[in-house]
Amino acid sequence: MNMIQRRCYVHVGCPKTGTSYLKSVMWASREQLAAQGLELPFSAPSDHFHLTLALRGMLDEEMDPPKAFSILERLPLALAQTQTPRVIIIHESLAPATTQQVRRLVNLLDGFQVHVIVTARDLARQIPSGWQQRIQQRERMTYPDFLTAVVDRQPAALDFWINQDLVDITARWAADIPPDRMHLVTVPRTGARPGLLLDRFCSVLDVDPTSLQADTPRENSSLGAVQAELLRRINVALGDRLPHPRAGYGRLGKRYLAGRVLASQGGTPPELPHDRYDWCGRVSADVVAELRRRGYDVVGDLDELLPVQPADAPADAEVSEAAVAAAAAWAMADMLEQRERDLSRIEALKERATRPQRGRDVP
Repeated sequence: MNMIQRRCYVHVGCPKTGTSYLKSVMWASREQLAAQGLELPFSAPSDHFHLTLALRGMLDEEMDPPKAFSILERLPLALAQTQTPRVIIIHESLAPATTQQVRRLVNLLDGFQVHVIVTARDLARQIPSGWQQRIQQRERMTYPDFLTAVVDRQPAALDFWINQDLVDITARWAADIPPDRMHLVTVPRTGARPGLLLDRFCSVLDVDPTSLQADTPRENSSLGAVQAELLRRINVALGDRLPHPRAGYGRLGKRYLAGRVLASQGGTPPELPHDRYDWCGRVSADVVAELRRRGYDVVGDLDELLPVQPADAPADAEVSEAAVAAAAAWAMADMLEQRERDLSRIEALKERATRPQRGRDVP
């Protein structure tokens, strides 16, 4: 096989643009993808996560396995072991990579024609989603304060913009890549046909989406505005406890409390207040104009990045104290019920462990 003609697609995000879903579909459909000439190097999603952390200098000796620290060195071998004409590396946390980090990854992909995929969603939906994501990572900033920080580009919003500034992200990733290999996939507007985002993504990869396992469960749980505010207050109350967002908090705060308890309550997600839409529209129009000027390959429509203000957009970003109190009461009730089930299982396991096995002498 002529290695020069092989392609490597690098899906870098942005976060909160359907990336967790697309990633899940890719990994769940490895057999179907391979049959169509596309492979994922390495053996598990965690490998691509560790590759991302290694590239960005974010590996933690207390959190990450020893093999993660050599993953960049092992990448060329993993790619060489693939047999298909196309491969894909996929993780939304690649979006903030610096120009130097991008160049390092591209150099490791020597022998491949590199294509970059950026999935993009309108800013009016990205801002509240970005705040909620940070709350699930132990952030304590209120939504109104977060909005102000984002609009004014304050230091507190640096992490948001480094993950969501499409002009900056595409510039960093396209520094050594021709514009026609920078694929910008727009997330359809609310109410669009289900599966449209996957169809667009697969069209870049030259893959038939109907053959894939598209019904995979979503990894990230979205919270209602009330539930997110409750979690924020719990983060404040935690103080110095469970300080690491990927350690104890990730297991208990994000996956258990947010993912299992609070997400089950439903609720209307946080939305952009109506008084921020004029600003959002101006910023988005400038972004669309610049992206159009650069000549990237657009799959979808750049106009989908322009915000559309709903008739029922909230007047402000506040939630009522009564609603937060009610959500807290329901959460505590659910946690008590869960605790009872856990204790019952523990007691059953203990009883089974101490029960004499059949055929053995009992003193």
